[in-house]
Amino acid sequence: MASLISLNLIQILTSSQTSFMKNAFLFLFVVATFPAFSQVSATETNIQYYTEKAEKYLDKQKALSSYYSIDKYGIKIFATANDKKINNPEFAIEWSRLGDFKSDLNNSPAEIFKIYKTRSYTFPIPDIAVKKQYMSILNKPEDKPLAGLSIAIDPGHIAHDLATGDLEKKHLKFKKDPLHGLSDSVELAEGMLTYATATLLKQKLEAKGAQIMLTRPEGFSAFGKTFPQWKKDDMKNAVDSLFKIGEISASQKKYFLSAQAKDNDIFRVLFRDLDLAKRAELINKFHPAFTIIIHFNVDETNLGWTHPTKKDLNMAFVGGAFMKGDLSSQEKRFEFLRLLISNQLENSVSLSSSVLDAFTKVLNVPVAGEHDATYIPESCLKTSKEGVYCRNLQLTRYIHSALVYGETLYQDNIKESQLLNKETDKTKNERIQQVAEAYYQGILNYMQVK
Repeated sequence: MASLISLNLIQILTSSQTSFMKNAFLFLFVVATFPAFSQVSATETNIQYYTEKAEKYLDKQKALSSYYSIDKYGIKIFATANDKKINNPEFAIEWSRLGDFKSDLNNSPAEIFKIYKTRSYTFPIPDIAVKKQYMSILNKPEDKPLAGLSIAIDPGHIAHDLATGDLEKKHLKFKKDPLHGLSDSVELAEGMLTYATATLLKQKLEAKGAQIMLTRPEGFSAFGKTFPQWKKDDMKNAVDSLFKIGEISASQKKYFLSAQAKDNDIFRVLFRDLDLAKRAELINKFHPAFTIIIHFNVDETNLGWTHPTKKDLNMAFVGGAFMKGDLSSQEKRFEFLRLLISNQLENSVSLSSSVLDAFTKVLNVPVAGEHDATYIPESCLKTSKEGVYCRNLQLTRYIHSALVYGETLYQDNIKESQLLNKETDKTKNERIQQVAEAYYQGILNYMQVK
């Protein structure tokens, strides 16, 4: 439910910092990622660069031109098409101010959002947090090459058992079928796999000196509670707040607060998006250099996940690919501008590509092409890196750091399902250990350390 969450309600627009190791190489990355430009004026170069970036990576359906303009005066964001007609921007940044604005946007997005509400940018913000990060990296010990580096890890979903996997609709169940290659029955809940992977990855990165934050404890949501606990303690306040800001109707409010409300409906319509918003809030408060979002994939055509498939692919998502209606609020328009001007999208593509390369090498599984899943051409935009796609998911939009949203392996693949089914303690599962190692190697390659 894309419009359910109000960022004012959940307060997730907090400060962040850019991926510091990539700033020095931004020009080289731009040349590699976007078309080369002829020797023209700085204004013309800016117009061409940001226009192409918006069209290729942010505007999925070519339906958002009424919300922004990129011309000789700079970049403007408009609340409505009529505002654009009368040249009444919600926010404007002149080309002469772009350098300072971009630096502040990379490092202090929460402060910039406050400025965004004032309609124009007039001064740079002192950048203290990033300077401290640089100093800690410069003084790192040789055996701790990631010392001083903060990394957030989000283990997707919340299930620690199969029943919760059912609630999330992230539970696959295969019956034993030796004639078709299943030597034993299989039951998997994705939340169990993601948490085990995150735990192993955290250990590896901490051994190299990195400071790691997990967005949730094992078996719990980002609120530090199980779904039943959240339902008992927090649901009424959430329903009241969402109704007050117009995100749910009076009839929905009545239903969710009634004894007839089904857990599946409460989870799908209320809890899931609130939990994702809380994850983004926690990550942004942590100010990571970058964020690792861990998921395991499935074949979307294999409805019900009651039998295995032969498909097995890796892919990764970054921000972008906004669709018609996705700029309906001031917060969403700010995030569009942030992804357009900041370095986050470029750095995310680079990080994701590095991780996907490691997936291919360590897991021996290929990356997904643009027609290997129906949702890729429907909801995504290609980047310059194979297997990395822009997609306007809640976390790719609201997390204020470079990120990789990893979708590795197909859990319902006939071979993978049996490998992942081994071991009750999934941290001891060999295939999970390989997935954690792949993320780890991808991060080290991205950071250019051994």
